[in-house]
Amino acid sequence: MNVEIRDSALGQVVGEAVELERIATGFDFVEGPIWHPYETHLTFSDMPGDHMRRWTTSGEITTLRKPSNKANGNAYDRRGRMVTCEHATSRVVRTEADGSITVLATHYRDKELNSPNIVVKRDGGIYFTDPIYGRMPYYGVERPQQLDFQGVYRVEEDGSQPKLLVDDFAQPNGLCFSRDQS
Repeated sequence: MNVEIRDSALGQVVGEAVELERIATGFDFVEGPIWHPYETHLTFSDMPGDHMRRWTTSGEITTLRKPSNKANGNAYDRRGRMVTCEHATSRVVRTEADGSITVLATHYRDKELNSPNIVVKRDGGIYFTDPIYGRMPYYGVERPQQLDFQGVYRVEEDGSQPKLLVDDFAQPNGLCFSRDQS
C-alpha cells in the first residue's frame, strides 16, 4: 500500500517504521471511527449501509446497531459513553452503559437539525457541525431542510438546548480540538 506522508511530524506520533494494514473491506462508506483504549475495539459506521460495526483486535467484526439511523460521527464522552450523530433522524444520541439510547439534541429552537457530525471536548461539552448531507439520497434520508443555515453548535452532556456558535458556513462537516483543547 503506497502512502504519501506530507508532514514528517507523523513519525513522532506513529513511529518511523509504521505499516498500514487493511483490517476489513466490503463497506459502502465508512465514517466516525472511534477507538476504545480500555476495551480495545474500533467502532465505526457504514452510513449508507445503515450499519454500525465493531472491530476487535482479534479481527472479529460484529454488528453494534442495524439499523443505525445512518449513524455518522461517533465520539466518547468523559464517562466513556458513545455519542453518535444520526443522519436519518437528525439526532445526537448517547449510548448508555446498559445499551439504551438517550437523545441529546434534535432541534434548534423549533426546527429540526440538518444532519449533525460530532466531537466531545474534555470539559464534557459536545460540539457538532450540522451540514445537510444527511438530507441527501445515499448518505441519509431525502427530506426538506427546516433550518435555513448550516451551523456549529454546543450541547451539554445533559442534553440541554443546543447553543448555536456560528452559522456562516456553507457545509461545516466535522470538528477536532488541538491537544490543548483550544
